[in-house]
Amino acid sequence: MSKYLIVGQGLAGTLLAFSLLEKGEEVLIADDYKHASASQVAAGMWNPVTFKRLAASWLAKEMLEEMNVTFRKLEEKLQTSFFHSLPVARIFNSIQDANFWDEKSDHPEVGKYLSARTNKSVQENFNAPFGNSEVNECGWLNVPLFREVALNYFIRHENFIEEAVNENEVEFNGSKVLWKERMFDKLILCNGIGVNQWKGLEHLDLIPNHGQVLDLKIENLELDAIVNFGQFLLPFGNKKFRLGATYNWNEVPDEPTYDAKELLISELKLRLDKDVVVESHKTGFRPTTRDRRPIVGFAKQNELLGVFGGLGSKGVLLAPYFSKLFSAVLTENAPIPKEVSTARF
Repeated sequence: MSKYLIVGQGLAGTLLAFSLLEKGEEVLIADDYKHASASQVAAGMWNPVTFKRLAASWLAKEMLEEMNVTFRKLEEKLQTSFFHSLPVARIFNSIQDANFWDEKSDHPEVGKYLSARTNKSVQENFNAPFGNSEVNECGWLNVPLFREVALNYFIRHENFIEEAVNENEVEFNGSKVLWKERMFDKLILCNGIGVNQWKGLEHLDLIPNHGQVLDLKIENLELDAIVNFGQFLLPFGNKKFRLGATYNWNEVPDEPTYDAKELLISELKLRLDKDVVVESHKTGFRPTTRDRRPIVGFAKQNELLGVFGGLGSKGVLLAPYFSKLFSAVLTENAPIPKEVSTARF
């Protein structure tokens, strides 16, 4: 049995912890919740299709299978419902878009996810002169609820401490990691932006992508699909919706901006003629990479310091598969695929 210190209780850290605990390992998660993480504001949607090219996402079949198994098991373990299947209705911008969808529907990889079905609730409520069609095998994870019930589980089982882990407080001593008089076999960074400030991880091409979302109340709107029209509108029920999201790769402070709010609302109003009340405006940083692949592995010349991150905007789809893979790397010496390894940078 080994003992792991996991830094960060976002999606990556939470799922890696559960995967290691399932294997009988000892785990302590540390998080002070003071950094602006993607998990704090994530809509939690998953979608196996990339709309820009109408192509299946990388490893879509494998990711979907592991995601469904993982979250269904965790719903049962935590006695809470937080994993919801819901189609995505894509509104077409032109007849060419609709024709391209029909053409791609026959493609052997992506076609199984592209339905010819028009979503009635979207067509009746949205300005969609060229129609819409649904993507199968989509949905959303209630990330705040999942993190909350997972945190409660970790606290009950003494797997959590609410503290920051600073590099100057950590000693790598031979084959052990020492932090505040506690001894561990490995330290795994799952805290998103900032991991490449640690010694041996400076080479990681981790890019902060600032995103903003709005939580809305909209009367007289009932939807049975997530709506995609360039932006997304996610129905939570009880007249509550989430609208997003912006993407900003420039260095910016983590705070809501008027321009982002106006952009999101104006794009929604081009499609939806209903009164909208903004109830909250949230922001966070997505940890992304240029090659759009997650990061799994260890620091240069330090196998005691690991990292799991770079999940970007597809964290719900990616995190279950790669947390399981990384736990096998840690406990069974399984190889790390070069596409996601820290060694690729």
